[in-house]
Order: sequence, then C-alpha cells, then structure tokens
Amino acid sequence: MSISINYASQRNEVWQWYWRTWRHSLWKTHCSIFIAVIVAASLGIFGGVPTGWTGLALVGAIGILPLAGFVLFPMLKFKPEVRTLAVDGEGIATTIGKRSATIPWAEIADVREDGDALIIQRRNLNAFIVPARAFQSAEAKLQFRDFVKAKVLSTTDS
Repeated sequence: MSISINYASQRNEVWQWYWRTWRHSLWKTHCSIFIAVIVAASLGIFGGVPTGWTGLALVGAIGILPLAGFVLFPMLKFKPEVRTLAVDGEGIATTIGKRSATIPWAEIADVREDGDALIIQRRNLNAFIVPARAFQSAEAKLQFRDFVKAKVLSTTDS
C-alpha cells in the first residue's frame, strides 16, 4: 500500500510548530546550550567570571547567538514550493521541485497531531508539518496518520 499527498507549507506553520515545541521541551535544551556557551565565553575571554556589566552583556550576547541561529535556521531553510509526500512499507519519499529524498521508517521518531497539522518527527529533530489541507477529507488524514503510526511502531518494536 502506498499513500501520496501534495501540499505547500506556509512559513507561519513552521513558526507555530517551532514555538509549540520550544514551549513544550525545547526551552530546556536552549537553556543548557546558553549556559554552556556563556561559561565557555567567560572562561575564554575573561579567564573566569566577567567583572562589570559590559563583560556580562558581552558574554550574554555571545550566549544568545547560537539560540538565534536555532530559531532562524528553520525560517531560512523554509521551502514554500509544493511538496509530495508518499508513504509505503519502506518509508517516506519526499519531493520538492527537483529535490527528493527517501527516509526509512527507522529514522522517524514520532507521529502526532498538533492542532490541525500532522507532525511526523524525525530522529534528527527535523519534522514534516503536514497541514490538514493536504488531505481530501478528515478520514483520509486519519488513514494516513494511522498508516504512518503503524509503520513507526513496527520499526520500534523490532
């Protein structure tokens, strides 16, 4: 069995997913990275704790830089073109324009609904954000979701 859908993402959908993910759990990772970077910057620049507000501001700004990159990266890599997503027994085949890739089920970490969107989360933290408009009906969305969930579960069980 193979199921194929076509859709074009919108930048605000990517932003909303990122914000929800950040509020749910990603903030912990960002805090850890911020602390690690400011400690490294403090030691590297000042040899210890910075003295004065200027030193603290400098170290804080350095700590925020990678976090800004994490936020901007999905926005800069955003692809508004129509994507084709085809799922079968082997995995997910995706095509945008002339670019295509196949992702085996073993690389998929989670499948969940987030509002109207279906989120297919990869183990590398990338995700397919599939809007409800990609499906011809609510039943088609459920069939697609259930198929993907079953394949992901069968991969994690073996």
